Amino acid sequence: MPEKYDDDLEKWKGKDGRVENLTVKLQHLMENCLHNMGIKEMEEISANMRMLLEQGLFWIEREDFDRFAYDLEVFLNWLLKFIADKEREFWGE
Repeated sequence: MPEKYDDDLEKWKGKDGRVENLTVKLQHLMENCLHNMGIKEMEEISANMRMLLEQGLFWIEREDFDRFAYDLEVFLNWLLKFIADKEREFWGE
């Protein structure tokens, strides 16, 4: 995972239990589940992650952890589906 993203995720831990739980799940996916991704796929993930980071900073500055937890869940669901689709493509399923 790019170091900048890892640093941002670390900052969010401890702010809210839900945010921390979702952040841990996101870190796991980013560190362990992207091995079969190509450059195009990583660029798509990076673009969506960048948007999540911008939104996250906005919501955290306003201490709206409910909204940030929602955005994290939406991103995680998208990423899970994206990974699953790309893994099926990689393995020819």
